[in-house]
Amino acid sequence: MDAIPKFAADRMLARVARWLRMLGADTIFDESIDGATMLKTARAEGRIMLTRDKRLKTAPDVLFLDSNNFHEQLRQILARHPFDVFKNAFSRCSLCNTRLIEVDREIVRRRVPPFVYATNAKFSECPNCAHLYWGGTHPERIIREVRKIGLDLAHKD
Repeated sequence: MDAIPKFAADRMLARVARWLRMLGADTIFDESIDGATMLKTARAEGRIMLTRDKRLKTAPDVLFLDSNNFHEQLRQILARHPFDVFKNAFSRCSLCNTRLIEVDREIVRRRVPPFVYATNAKFSECPNCAHLYWGGTHPERIIREVRKIGLDLAHKD
């Protein structure tokens, strides 16, 4: 369970794609690409295709998500392709999927609110889209949510 699977999410699964990215999984998503095109990309890149598209349901290399419920979808993915949801959490940009890099506090001083700067020692930035990330309530809330819906069962202490 060391390796995190790589995923491709169809355009019906934007929220799932964002959460998988926050949990550290390399997950491509593009709402402008139809399911068949995304499946071709997934196959070319060795990714697991995640879909709600019934037309793709029978493909052997597709994980069809039965539920419309976001929590159930994440449970189904982790049941089929388990990985440690904490080991690499918050290592990817939730917007564009790029690996984040840690940046010096001084570099972001003018780009974040004074309270955020004063209360956080570490900052990460996406080298692709320049989105900034830091600790605080958002990551804590996500971890609580992961535990609440039972996604940390894939985690081995």
